Amino acid sequence: MRKTVVLALLLFAPTLFANTIQFSSIEKSNIVVALSDLESMPQTTYTTALPWLEKPAEFNGVKLSTLLQHTFGEVPQHVEVRAMNDYHSYISREDILRYQPIIAYKQDHNYIKVRNKGPYWLIYPVTKYPELDVSYYHSQMVWQINRISTKEEE
Repeated sequence: MRKTVVLALLLFAPTLFANTIQFSSIEKSNIVVALSDLESMPQTTYTTALPWLEKPAEFNGVKLSTLLQHTFGEVPQHVEVRAMNDYHSYISREDILRYQPIIAYKQDHNYIKVRNKGPYWLIYPVTKYPELDVSYYHSQMVWQINRISTKEEE
């Protein structure tokens, strides 16, 4: 029986952790935010075109600035957003506050599955700010996010 439980935990552990984002900074580490935490925060919806989609889509999520304030008590100068495959991008406080990207967990009213760039995808409102439709900002729209950390300088 004990072996069965351990085996089940090992099999399902990746899916359990796939629905969380781990936050860390010099002062704080291993803060875990789950989908239920995100759903309890103020929500933002963007309808925007993206280069990876055939048509504009509606994204629901939490502003990155709100999430950082909640987690760290401030919006740091730079954050590193990292994906499950270790792809990462650095985002400046200036861009976070100016463009208000969201950590989206729904696309067109459906939870975003891992195979569709989920469960968490950083989305900029590209349609609202056409200047974001360049590779510099495209590279910041990390999908399959599992970690966000502060960076001193970049």
